[in-house]
Formats: sequence, C-alpha cells, structure tokens
Amino acid sequence: MLTRPQSIRHAADHRPEPATRAAALREQICCNQDLSFLMEAHDGLSSAVAERAGFKGLWASGLSIASSLGYRDASEASWTQLVDAVERMVDSTSLPMLVDGDSGFGNFNNARILARKLRQRGAAGVALEDKQFPKMNSFIGDRHPLADTNEFSGRLRAVKDAVGDELVLVARIEALIAGHGMDEALHRAHAYANAGADA
Repeated sequence: MLTRPQSIRHAADHRPEPATRAAALREQICCNQDLSFLMEAHDGLSSAVAERAGFKGLWASGLSIASSLGYRDASEASWTQLVDAVERMVDSTSLPMLVDGDSGFGNFNNARILARKLRQRGAAGVALEDKQFPKMNSFIGDRHPLADTNEFSGRLRAVKDAVGDELVLVARIEALIAGHGMDEALHRAHAYANAGADA
C-alpha cells in the first residue's frame, strides 16, 4: 500500500472550518487597525504559493479566474465555474479567502445562491460590485452603468439574510471609477452599510 510521506501534508488535512475562516477575514477587514494585504489568487497553486509567501488572506480575483478559464472579465465565466475554482483554492490553503463575486451574477436571487454556495465551499467572504449584470471590467471604457442603489441594497440584504455572519459581505462601490463623483459614492456607501454590508 502506498502512503504519503509524513513530511508532506495535504492542505485539506488541516483546513479550518468555514466559520473560522470568516472570523479570521472579519478580523483583518473590520477589526484590525494595521494595514493588511490580501494576495490575489486564481487556482490551487497560486493560493498555496501565497500562503507559503506569508500572506494572511487571499483575494479570489474574478478577472484572474475568468482569464485562467480563457474568458474576458465580463460575466462570461459562470457563477458555477467561479465556485468550482474557489473550492480548489480552499482545498489548497488554510487562509481565509475573499471572493470577487462580480455583481452577483444577476438579481438578488442569484446573489443569494452564489453566497450560499461560496459559504458551502469554504470561502470566508464575498465582494459584490454595484454594477448591472452582465458587468464589464472596471478598467475598460468609462461611465459603466451602475445598479440602482435600492436594487443593489436588496441584493446585499438577500445575501445577509442567506448567510448571516458566516460570510463577510463587502460592497464594492464603483461610482468613482465610473466617473460619478464622491457625493454619489458616499450616498451609496451609507445605503449599503444600512443594507448590512460588513465593509
């Protein structure tokens, strides 16, 4: 019978529970007064490399995951492909992972399903950007159409209702990069905080 050498340990053998990962990410994002960095990753290998390099958390980049699958960062990769990639990443590291959930892949129902599946696969958090679906990468073109503030707040509330504090919810405000100005960004920030976003 073949066995693994004792010196090699598989990440899944020491994987923290999802609630533990979410608590670790929440500590980094919401409670830590020191500057903290999340390293971009898009597959199991890049996740393991980031952990070995000493990073304390991962950013599961939608751009990088889509690119690794041969797609543009324009909602071409499906939410199921994203969730599958996240599962492989979670299996390769013990670090908490914040997942780029794009705009939630549709309306509040889609965002809620995405969040539940990410929690089941071991993600620690999800970031949703306040764009319409399908979305385009923020650095391509200008004046991207943003989601209605009330509608996006509903997406956030649906996610919070579905996963509670078991997944850190980050609302990514696109108003500035879309050229709408600081007043619009602050208006959206207050609305999203009231809707339950953690950050």
